[in-house]
Order: sequence, then C-alpha cells, then structure tokens
Amino acid sequence: MKNFKQFAFILILTLFLSSCATTSFKTAEKYNLDNQLEPVSEILKYNLMGWETVDNQSFILQTAPSQYYLIILTHPADQLMFTETISITHTGDMVKPGYDSVTVFAPPLTQKYVIYKIYKLKDREQIDTIRKQFGGK
Repeated sequence: MKNFKQFAFILILTLFLSSCATTSFKTAEKYNLDNQLEPVSEILKYNLMGWETVDNQSFILQTAPSQYYLIILTHPADQLMFTETISITHTGDMVKPGYDSVTVFAPPLTQKYVIYKIYKLKDREQIDTIRKQFGGK
C-alpha cells in the first residue's frame, strides 16, 4: 500500500509539472509590431557585426554595415541591459524565431532566451523610433 501511495504521488507530481511546462506564454502587446515593421521568418547569411539593447526583452542586431534587425525575446532578460556579451544559436547561416535562442553572459549567470520575433529595420531613423516607442533613449 505504501508503494502505491508513493507511485500515485509521483504520477500526480509528474502530471502537474508537465502541465506547467506546456502552458503558453503571453508576450507584451508592445512587442507586436507586425503593422509597423517588416517581420522576417529568418535571417540568412547570419553574421553578428554588433548589437545594442533596446530594453530587457529586445535588442538591435547588426549583420552588415547597413542591415539591422529588431530581435524580440520570449521573456524578459534582466541581465541583457548590463551584459557586454551575447551569442545567438544558428543553423548553418540562418537564425529563425521560435527555434534559435540568445545566450546572455552575465557572470555568474549564463541564461538562454528563445527568440520570439525578428523584424527588419530600414535605417537608423527607424531604430530611434523603436527606442522611443519602447521607452528608451
């Protein structure tokens, strides 16, 4: 009887934890810019030339001298505003939202965040507009 109670407890705990793991998330509405910017399904010929934070859930990625993307993460990354180093997973030379992730290196922590959305930015003026819209400088 004792073994049955332990088994039942473990089974219930496992079901509870698995249901929590599959709960969907809701990203803030301010990050839904589909009507304002050009969403992209992937970045081809990925090359990290530079990056700069916008807020704790987004940053600007530069892949060529005049090629910029707004990267939105699925969850806020508290250390993103303070770190000097990030890395982005990629398959070959392609980065895809929902599949690839950003690693934020902020000693003593190293945390990974899945990319939620990617938007192509036209120029520096559009970058400044997004910064102001998100409450940045």
